[in-house]
Amino acid sequence: MQRNKTLSTGILYWLGIPSLVTLAGYLPGELATHSTLLILYLCSVLYCSLQADQNAVIACAFVSFFMFNYFHTDPQYSLLMHNLNEFISSLVFVGFAALAGSISTRIKSQVISLERQKEFLNAQIMLAHKCQDFSEEVEILPLLNDISKNIFSSKIRFILEPTDSFAGANHTGFHLNWQTPTAGSLDADTEAMLINLKEQVNSAFDRMSVRKALKIVERKGDEERLRSALLSSVSHDLKTPLVTMIGAATSLRDLDASLSANDKAELVNSIIGESRRLESYIQNLLDMTRLGHGELPLHRDWVSINEIYHVVMKRISQQFPDNHIQLKARKSLPPLNVHAALIEQALFNAFENAIKAGGESSEILVDVNQEDDRIVIYISDHGPGLPQSEWEAVFDQFYTFSQGDCYEKGTGLGLSICRSIFRVHMGDALIVKPKAGFNHCLKLELPLNIQGKNTEKSS
Repeated sequence: MQRNKTLSTGILYWLGIPSLVTLAGYLPGELATHSTLLILYLCSVLYCSLQADQNAVIACAFVSFFMFNYFHTDPQYSLLMHNLNEFISSLVFVGFAALAGSISTRIKSQVISLERQKEFLNAQIMLAHKCQDFSEEVEILPLLNDISKNIFSSKIRFILEPTDSFAGANHTGFHLNWQTPTAGSLDADTEAMLINLKEQVNSAFDRMSVRKALKIVERKGDEERLRSALLSSVSHDLKTPLVTMIGAATSLRDLDASLSANDKAELVNSIIGESRRLESYIQNLLDMTRLGHGELPLHRDWVSINEIYHVVMKRISQQFPDNHIQLKARKSLPPLNVHAALIEQALFNAFENAIKAGGESSEILVDVNQEDDRIVIYISDHGPGLPQSEWEAVFDQFYTFSQGDCYEKGTGLGLSICRSIFRVHMGDALIVKPKAGFNHCLKLELPLNIQGKNTEKSS
């Protein structure tokens, strides 16, 4: 159908326009001399060269010659020419018309090629800009399909071929290639464009693989730091509550007769308090056991942040029955693909840190929102606050910040473990400027775009 349309358009130019010039030769008076007609025929050839292909230009030149000869030279309505000057002029016309048409067609072809190259360059710039936001190679296919449609008239089908990746054996990389309907059907310009596009896209794929490899390295570092923190938590402070509990229990056994009721109650409360402290350490030990030795299995499930929050609040209420934690969350939040037990422990550590900082009876606001492709949790409290110079240091292992008696002494591992767990999930934990009315704010982030299997192992 396209070929028939092109043919009919060509006939319009190489037959229709010379016919109009021929009719103009019958105008009355001296308006249409032979010289004028030859110039008009030449103009028709040049116009045809701008609108049609090379074959149409040649056809237009010969049709113009035969029409001029047949209708306007002596003898009229015959292909014979008696006038030598007219014969020479006609031959010169044909030669010059063919040459001018050829030059014009070549210039037109170069202009079209330059416009196409400009369009292709704009597409490359756009592609380079978009590739910076892509995290997976397959995301580039819609853009490549648009390029194929707009520049190559959908004759090219782009394909992604699996290849080795910088990210390691657990990740398959891709390289770009293309297919054409028929072998050897590409011109030199198109093939050069495709080679440039292939090199550009493959370079972008290599950068993606490098970024993934760096993320894996960072994640392994976070895993190791988390495992080390949990191990250190047990080895560093496990003996302290045990010694206290043994001492209090021994006193109750050996000095029962000489102890007052208040002393006995104080020793019992000490045993209960240290038991809860020991329970916290054992929980860290259990979390460490879940993490495994040397690797971190993340058994992901789709859970809502509200579900995790309510589980954490049950634990908090048992340990801090007078807590004043208020949840402020959007009604509809997308689910998270996370290791629920680890996120619960991280949130428990964050809430416990806020309660210890502000006091059990102090208000704590938990603000949950979606920001772009992340779930963000702000935990604000009325504690004395931290100087900005300490905002990063509080996430170090065994780091404790004391300001007189303002802070309850802790192990310095709660926030370190919290950050490690969130970073293992490609999120983060950081101290930010508090909202009005609060003195301290912990910001927790989790991405929404984690697509993983229920059991995912890093190696």
